[in-house]
Amino acid sequence: MKYEVLLADDDDSVRLVLSKALSRAGHSVKATDNADTLLKWAEAGQGDIVLTDVMMGGREVFERLPDLAAARPKMPVIIISANNTVNTALKSGRHKVFEYVPKPFDLDDVTQAVARAGQSVNPRRNKVSAELGKLPMIGRSPAMQPVYRAVSRFASGDLPVLIQGAVGTGKDLVARLIHDGGMRKDRPFLRTTDFENTSLTLQKVNGGDIYIDEIAELSMQQQERLLAVMTESERIHAADRPRVLSATRKDLRRLSDEGKFRDDLLFRINVAEIRIPPLSERDRDIYELAESFLSNTSSSNSRRFETEALDILHRHNWAGNVRELENLVRRLAVLYSDDVITADMVLQEFSKDILSGKPHKDDAKLETQIELACRQLLNSDEVEGTDTHYQTALGWIERPLIVEALRITGGNRAKAADKMGIHRNTLRTRMKDLDIS
Repeated sequence: MKYEVLLADDDDSVRLVLSKALSRAGHSVKATDNADTLLKWAEAGQGDIVLTDVMMGGREVFERLPDLAAARPKMPVIIISANNTVNTALKSGRHKVFEYVPKPFDLDDVTQAVARAGQSVNPRRNKVSAELGKLPMIGRSPAMQPVYRAVSRFASGDLPVLIQGAVGTGKDLVARLIHDGGMRKDRPFLRTTDFENTSLTLQKVNGGDIYIDEIAELSMQQQERLLAVMTESERIHAADRPRVLSATRKDLRRLSDEGKFRDDLLFRINVAEIRIPPLSERDRDIYELAESFLSNTSSSNSRRFETEALDILHRHNWAGNVRELENLVRRLAVLYSDDVITADMVLQEFSKDILSGKPHKDDAKLETQIELACRQLLNSDEVEGTDTHYQTALGWIERPLIVEALRITGGNRAKAADKMGIHRNTLRTRMKDLDIS
C-alpha cells in the first residue's frame, strides 16, 4: 500500500533525503520545517502518516501531539530524533507514538516503519475475507490449481486415488475433501491400516472411503490383506462398493522395483493420482495461509502480521511445509499477546529452532567435502577472476552466509549486518564484491 506522508524536519538536507527515499518507495510526501504547518495539514484531513523530528525551531513536537491526536486520533506518528535519550523515548511512549527512530537512521528502517504504520491505517483483515474463511483449502497459486481440479474430478468417482506429497503438504486434507465432496460424504471415512478381517473391514466402511496414510509403511502382510479387501469389494454392488484413498511421501514405484511394495497392489491403488506441491512452489500462498492460521488460533479479530513478518515467512525454507508453518503461527499466537506479530518475533522463533537443533548427521560429510574442494583448489592454477585461492575459498562460505542473512531478515541490510556481527558498510562492500543484489 502507498500512503501520503506528512514530513516535518527543520533540516533541509534531511527533508530532501527522506522525501526522495519515501517517493522511491511509492509514497507521496508533503514536507514542512515546522510543527504548526504539520498540525494544520492534519486538521484539514491531509496525510495518512506523520513522520517528524522532535526539535524544530527550539520547540519539541511533543507540545503539539495532543492537538494532533485530538484532530486525527488514528493517525500514526513516527518520531525521528538526534536527541537519543531515555526522556525522548519515554515521551514517545506517553504520547502513543507509533515508532521512535533515533538519528542517525538507516533509510530502510524509516521506509519500513512507514510501511508498518500504514497497516494501522488500513489494517490487513485477520479473517482474510468472508469468502476465504469458507474455503476448505487455502491458496491461489498456479501450483495448486491442478490439485483443485483433480479433487473436483475424483470426488464423485469410484476410482482409487493415490495422493502424493512431502511431509506436511496436506495429504490428509485432500483425502477429506475428496470424501466430503462426493456421493460418499454421508458414509464412513474409515482411516485404518488393519485389514486382518476382510468382512469386518467392509462392514465398517459400509460403502464409504478407506483412507490409508503413508501406505508405503504397510508390512507385506498388511499389503496382502488390503489387496484381499479390494478384490472382495469388487463383488459388491457398485452403489455400495467402497473406495480406497491412500497417501504417501515415498516413491512407490522405486519401492516396488526393490521388492518392498507389491506391484499388483500398486496397480490397484494408483488408478487416479494427485500430486501436492511443496510450500516452496506455492508462490505467495504463505501470506494467506499464515493469516488464516493466526485467525483460527486467536480469539481476537484484531490480531495480524506486519508486512515485514509475512515477507520473512515467505522467504523461509519450510522443510515441514504447511504443517510447519501452521505450528509456528500457533506458537507465535500463544507466546506473544501483541495484536501485531512483528518481524522480530518471527526471527526470534526461528533463532530458537536453530539454537536448539542437534548437529546434522551430514556435518562431517560436509566438512570432508570442503576439505576436498580446498585441496583441489590449492592444486589448481584456476581461480575466479583476479581472486587468490584464499579469496576464492572464502567466497564459497561468505556468499551463502550473506544471502541467507538477507533472506531471514527480509532483505533488511542493517539487520542482516547485525546478525552476522559486521558493520553495514562492510556488508555493502562485500555484497558489491560478490555481486549480490
